[in-house]
Amino acid sequence: MPDLPGPDDGVIAELPISYQAREIYRLLHETREQPLTMREIREALAHIGTQEQLDRRRRELNRYFVIEKVARGVETRYRLVSMKERRPDGDLGISERDRAAVLRHGLCAMCGSSPLVDGVRLQVDHKIPKEWGGTDDLENLQPLCEECNRGKKNLFASYDGFAEEFRRAMEFDMPQQRIGEFLKAVQPGEVRSDVLELVANAGTYQEDWQKRLRELRVLGWKIRVRRQKEGRRIRVYYRLVEWHEWPDGNLRDELRRRERLRGY
Repeated sequence: MPDLPGPDDGVIAELPISYQAREIYRLLHETREQPLTMREIREALAHIGTQEQLDRRRRELNRYFVIEKVARGVETRYRLVSMKERRPDGDLGISERDRAAVLRHGLCAMCGSSPLVDGVRLQVDHKIPKEWGGTDDLENLQPLCEECNRGKKNLFASYDGFAEEFRRAMEFDMPQQRIGEFLKAVQPGEVRSDVLELVANAGTYQEDWQKRLRELRVLGWKIRVRRQKEGRRIRVYYRLVEWHEWPDGNLRDELRRRERLRGY
């Protein structure tokens, strides 16, 4: 397997991973001889992320590196071993096991068409495009028919210039912040509802992502909504008109405080 590149090596800089993942790599690279527990990793990097966020970013490295789990006493330590082999196109690819798991129900995740009933062909799609930092992890994969997959690719192609801004937005724990940061990046342009839903769900699934969007208005943000008929569907677009700096402290507590003041 390939040798481990240094934290500042160009190979690392080219990987589509988050800033926190790069810092975790740096720490694991520096402590290869004395591997750390996840608790120690969180303590060392508490200034760049929460516990949940750092756990998620540590797993992000699994796509590119062999990270050995070493049991010592009651705790598991993480030792950086090597960089994984990559295919000539630079992609590690989706395993046949994961591909089968994604396609097992035989239905398109967007329109519900099936090969048996509708004669469509299903493809494995990345919910978050790889160009935007999406991975081959199972939770980022879904089955789409060719037509839906083509439409989704065309949609995201229209936002290609904002891939880096999307990655930065994903570094925020709170869905309100992910939504807000992406709207700021696209400003004065619009964002279609399904893209914004993806942004909201990129960290953890949001049962009501539109409520998270409305909560930005509690913070004084102004967001314009536009509806447009496209074929047989009504599409909804959002455009940020005015925004404010994020409040200090816990965002969830601040939202509750302001909602109480408004009598919600």
